Amino acid sequence: MAARRRASSRATATVTATDTDKSKSETPTKQEHADPPIAPPKSGLIFKLCLFFAIPYFYLLFYHYKIESELQRSILINAGLSLAGFFITQKMIPVASRYVLRRNLFGYDINKKGTPQGTIKVPESLGIVVGAVFLVLAILFQYFNFTADSNIAIVEKLGIAKNDFLGTVAEWLVEYNAALASICFMLLLGFVDDVLDVPWRVKLILPSFAALPLLMAYAGHTSIIIPKPLVPYVGLEILDLGWIYKLYMFLLAVFCTNSINIHAGLNGLEVGQTVVIASAAHAFSIYLVQPLLATSLALFSYNWYPSSVFVGDTYTYFAGMTMAVVGILGHFRFNPQTGLLTGTNDGTLVNFFLRLFGKMSEGSLCAALLVFQTCLPDI
Repeated sequence: MAARRRASSRATATVTATDTDKSKSETPTKQEHADPPIAPPKSGLIFKLCLFFAIPYFYLLFYHYKIESELQRSILINAGLSLAGFFITQKMIPVASRYVLRRNLFGYDINKKGTPQGTIKVPESLGIVVGAVFLVLAILFQYFNFTADSNIAIVEKLGIAKNDFLGTVAEWLVEYNAALASICFMLLLGFVDDVLDVPWRVKLILPSFAALPLLMAYAGHTSIIIPKPLVPYVGLEILDLGWIYKLYMFLLAVFCTNSINIHAGLNGLEVGQTVVIASAAHAFSIYLVQPLLATSLALFSYNWYPSSVFVGDTYTYFAGMTMAVVGILGHFRFNPQTGLLTGTNDGTLVNFFLRLFGKMSEGSLCAALLVFQTCLPDI
């Protein structure tokens, strides 16, 4: 990611004999007292975003769509767990920040080079907190949503064969847990990347390994919905891909993880675009999207400009794989005198905006990109 520069582990590990002798003579101090605490979360921003999402959410859930009571109950249970996950994530991020700083997992914001903010150690890889809380919520949801009592009640209400219903639930759970396994795998690989800083040729193939659990367990349909603007040209609204669909799933996992990782480099951009994409989820993916949205908003409260934590490749890989699963079930210059970013000739969307609209602050640029992503599906 272009918005931060990792500290050199080689530099921090080099200690001369004189320094060692000197440190022995001095009174030892704990590392956590040497680094200042991170800035408090931007609660006002998150409150506004929650209001923005809540109004259409409740309108669609309780009024616009005629949702069955059992499905509505499941969505609300998932929403309650997600809300709890938001507060847990927000509380855990400052704690995790102290631990990663002790292990020299921090970076410097190169977009603020030449200013006092550019010399502050910013905790790195805080996406691990979001991923861990998300997985716990997604696993707990299975217990609350698929208890024996609720299964029997649904069977009796719908008047269907119990074996058929339980078979459908079992198939759903197999794919659901396979999806969680892929997300967990990608979270681990992302954290490994943050620690080892693997080369790009390796980053491109990491998602292919993480997608294997979902590919092997998937037994659903192999059809895709054609985007409405393309229907007149294709002649079909739904296209059955057959075996090609599994290849499509494989490529989608690679694309999503790396696209979020590449479209990065500004404070709040990685998390912000995930929030924008997650807010457009449909009913079939809402069980995974709600906890992703809630935990990402908690991280967003610390990562929005000016960032007090960095998300790391841990978060971008995790968010990208989650988006891939949901879909299946840059470089620039900073001027310390003006505080504005200037685009270069690199062909990224970030630089395209800077060349098109001129110099702007990092916060304004990130907001413009997120608004563009929000409006893009409607164009």
